[in-house]
Amino acid sequence: MGLFKWSRAHSVFVPEIDAEHRALFRLGEELQKGVAAGTDLRQLRPVLRELITSTEAHFKHEERIMKAAHYNGLAWHKKQHDAVRWRVRRALKRIDTGHADGVSEFLEFLDSWLKTHTAVSDRMMGAYLRNLLRFNTRLAS
Repeated sequence: MGLFKWSRAHSVFVPEIDAEHRALFRLGEELQKGVAAGTDLRQLRPVLRELITSTEAHFKHEERIMKAAHYNGLAWHKKQHDAVRWRVRRALKRIDTGHADGVSEFLEFLDSWLKTHTAVSDRMMGAYLRNLLRFNTRLAS
């Protein structure tokens, strides 16, 4: 299942956001390796919780940045985050009711979503932020 492999292709060229994305990929990969090895869900739960907590913190961080920058794609971008938030809640219900495949299904979804989201939505946001920084730097000169 080789999921969550970070590469430069996933970069949005905003260092703090790229660092957060790399951390999410690392946690996803760690969890995926545990699932593939057949590790008991009770042992994997702390990594799953950390992945979920880190994902939510990352979403909030991006949303604060977009709001502060007056990014006109904020509502559209946040809807994508909200869809993942909903999917997390659904996955946790399945996992908590004993569906053993719940973690694997969630990881496959998150891996695919992260790759697509970083390639399109986050790259658009990153371009906007970089251009805003360039513009503001020129104004200050």
